[in-house]
Amino acid sequence: MPEETVSLGLWAKAWRKPTVRWGSWLALAILVAGIYSPFLANELALVWWDAKGLTFPLIADLFNRWSFPKYYDVYFNVAALLLPVLLVGGWLLRRKVTLGKRIMGGIATVLLLGSLCLIPLIPSPSGMQPLWRHRLTSSASITTPHDQATTLFAPIRFSAMTLVQDQVLKPPLAVDQASGRRFWLGTDSAGKDVAAQLLAGARISLTVGLVATGLSLAIGLLIGAISGYCGGWIDLTLQRIVEVMMCFPTFILILVIVAMLGRDIIIIMVVIGLTSWAGTARLVRGEFLAQSVRDYVAAGQALGLGPLRIMFRHILPNALTPLLITATFSIAGAVTSESGLSFVGLGDPTVASWGMLLEQGRQNIQYGWLIWCPGIMVFVLVSALNLIGNGLREAIDAAAE
Repeated sequence: MPEETVSLGLWAKAWRKPTVRWGSWLALAILVAGIYSPFLANELALVWWDAKGLTFPLIADLFNRWSFPKYYDVYFNVAALLLPVLLVGGWLLRRKVTLGKRIMGGIATVLLLGSLCLIPLIPSPSGMQPLWRHRLTSSASITTPHDQATTLFAPIRFSAMTLVQDQVLKPPLAVDQASGRRFWLGTDSAGKDVAAQLLAGARISLTVGLVATGLSLAIGLLIGAISGYCGGWIDLTLQRIVEVMMCFPTFILILVIVAMLGRDIIIIMVVIGLTSWAGTARLVRGEFLAQSVRDYVAAGQALGLGPLRIMFRHILPNALTPLLITATFSIAGAVTSESGLSFVGLGDPTVASWGMLLEQGRQNIQYGWLIWCPGIMVFVLVSALNLIGNGLREAIDAAAE
């Protein structure tokens, strides 16, 4: 039976559990909120219609490095524009293409187009330039409506990085007297809207979780596969390295490395990934040890297939399901690690992070919304991922019995 059919069968069993359904919907809601955070919190108009015609200022600003300076923003913004098209296309192809291939094709499309936005391909008077580049900041004419214009704005009229003068540590539902805009969840110690930062922080948490988990899974998979399949002195040597990594307190190791290398979010993601692969290596080693004695491996060896083809073409598909479960817990752990780093003052100060809001709440303990709002978001995302992982693990245990 194909591995995809097995995985979908396990997911169908896990989906019967209410906890898995709730966890999946919560995680999906946070993902959608992160993807569409510029459309939910921004001072630019979504739609602007006046005597000059119909324009979409926010969409035109999505690839402006002044407004979205981080690389991950490009991919999220591309996903926001492509998601409706991908959903319609996936629905039309549902009878011809499997669900797994549709999901992977959508992810590959977003990654490809996002990467093209970073490459200088557009001619300009100063030479070839990428779509994602510095542009002039948008004028006030598309941030403040007037009588001659028909406009549509986001529900939250502030972006995550907007500094509002004289609006520091305002409570929830406070109103900015200068613009008449409401701070639904108050402001922080710099005068930034907390609700807008929570939406933008979803991008940070998801990016850290996915990138760090992907890196740790890649390292753990490679080391575990070689160790489990080859055995002998190779297995002995690699497992001693794994044990050395497991001896270090991971979070303390992350603290030391980030303090030495810097507080950039890219460094934080890479450091978390490079220090959290030991458990995955142990799991993959066990799976490869169990699979390497099966008849199909012996048949492949008898046919003269190379070790790499046997390991990654034949054994790996049969070990993917436990890895998917590990991935859900790893994403939750990476989110917690990034929030913890920011909470102790080692997060990236240039991004809107839930942990940075928690750190501000620690410094301003009397302003409870700076603690409760980001704390609840971290709790909800981590709990949702853990509920999904527990449901999948229980489905595997039931299938094994």
